[in-house]
Formats: sequence, structure tokens, C-alpha cells
Amino acid sequence: MSSFIVIIIFTLMSVAVGALLGYASEKLAVKENPVVEKINEALPQIQCGQCGYVGCSQYAEAVAKGEAPINLCIPGGQSVINDIAAVLGVEPVAAAAEEIEVVASINEDSCIGCGKCAKTCPVGAIAGGARMKHAVITQKCTGCKLCRDACPTDCILLQPKPVTTADWNYKLSDSGWEEL
Repeated sequence: MSSFIVIIIFTLMSVAVGALLGYASEKLAVKENPVVEKINEALPQIQCGQCGYVGCSQYAEAVAKGEAPINLCIPGGQSVINDIAAVLGVEPVAAAAEEIEVVASINEDSCIGCGKCAKTCPVGAIAGGARMKHAVITQKCTGCKLCRDACPTDCILLQPKPVTTADWNYKLSDSGWEEL
């Protein structure tokens, strides 16, 4: 009989402690900064590190605190800068690095099929199996350059992104078609 009472007492204590912890977690929860969340949503989430931060969330925190400029996301380009400026209510600025958009390509003669490039690609733009030649899916490549740094044979080249009709942006004005 006494062991039954002990079990009941411990059960009641466990329920009480659980309820207390649940209440404390609601009342003492650290609220995320909504500005950080909105900036993080605007970033491309490829975690390339070209901005100087480990990942997009760290960069978003630094921008929200005013510790980093809004124009460091190279893969995101001007559209991400404009989105971040809208979140912060400031004027958009030009990209920090006015670089030509590039995509990776692999020299198949030099590729040894190690797969290190595919493992480091944050967007899965490199296709190929172990001990096989690899190829870049140019439509997915963001030009982050991480694959080039990982390649032991230096067979990855960065080339200007090919211009397609999807890149054209024209509007009709009174004088005819104008490029935007």
C-alpha cells in the first residue's frame, strides 16, 4: 500500500512540475525579432558566406542590428537589396560588388569525379556520381564560387551567365519598346 502512495505522490509531483515548466516556457520565451525574420525571408538561403557571415540568418541579424550594410548579398543581387530596404524602410543602395553574374562550368577533361564540388554546392546545381564526370546545371547555379574553392583539380571555371529571353525586360512606351 505504501508503494502505491509513493507512486501517486511522484505522479502528482511530475504533473505539477510539468505544468510549471510549460507555463514558464510560455511566459519566459525569448521572442524573435520580426525584422530579422523578414530580412531572413528575403535572403536566398544558400548559405554561401560571400557576405562575410556564416549564413543568411547571421547576416539578417547583423543587418537588423545595423552592424552590416544591406548590400552584401551577392547571389541575391539588387532585388534582395530592394527587399531588405523595404523591410527596413530605407532607400535601396547599389550592390556592394558590381560583379558580372557568373555560373560555374566543369572542364570534363580535368574532372576526376571526386564529388567535392557537388557536396559544397548549396543549391544542388552540380550533377554527377562518385568517380564520374560532373556537370553544372546552369539554370540552378547562383555563382557562389564555393564549388571552385572545393575542387582539388581546379577544373571548375566561372563564366558570365548566358543571357536568355527570360532575362529580357522590356516595356512599351510611346516611342516604342525600351529596355528597363
